[in-house]
Amino acid sequence: MVPSSARVVIIGGGVHGASTLWHLAREGWTDVVLVEKAELTSGSTWHAAGQITRSVGDYTTAAFHHYAIELYEGLEQETGQAISFHQPGGLRLAFNELEMDALRTHLGAGRYLGYPIELISADEAQQINPFYDMTGVLGAIWTEGEGHVDPSSVTVAFANHARSLGAEVSRRNRVLDVHQLPNGEWQVDTEQGTVVCEHVVDAAGCYAHQVGQLTGFSVPQAN
Repeated sequence: MVPSSARVVIIGGGVHGASTLWHLAREGWTDVVLVEKAELTSGSTWHAAGQITRSVGDYTTAAFHHYAIELYEGLEQETGQAISFHQPGGLRLAFNELEMDALRTHLGAGRYLGYPIELISADEAQQINPFYDMTGVLGAIWTEGEGHVDPSSVTVAFANHARSLGAEVSRRNRVLDVHQLPNGEWQVDTEQGTVVCEHVVDAAGCYAHQVGQLTGFSVPQAN
């Protein structure tokens, strides 16, 4: 069964939903319920490669990536759950002058945010990774600390620690409907009961569009 009321209902038990649950619980919002139709990580997260990069698309995205690396570096100690975070570093190669200009942009943004980032030659990149074919490579960006993590373990770490802080997780419980009440609150109907809450978070991964449609929202979702 789910509680009859909560401050926040999160729909989706993948890494995004569990991360939201954990971050809210750490900030003191423990009156939060995560609802998952199957088991944790059984959807999009189960298929994820788990790459943790310092890729710079824009300052906001770069800041998120920087935060994620710092978060994962300390997550095992904070939650007691192993997450298999390996940090071999990352290379991004340029094969023409336009791509070199892009790397210089990444370098500027990364340095502004405090990244350990360098613009290096093809020979230097070859020394870092001798398995690369450097034919035609003009230069590369080298960023320390990048790597990969086990998405399932991260999700479990978030969810278990959030529950220890007072948040709730409801598994094998499909959301059937979501609609707004006249007073501005939200009613979330599930297979195991109804929850009235202040906020609803759509973290349903590849099903985010279907969940959004319950309230008339269209969530852009690539298939």
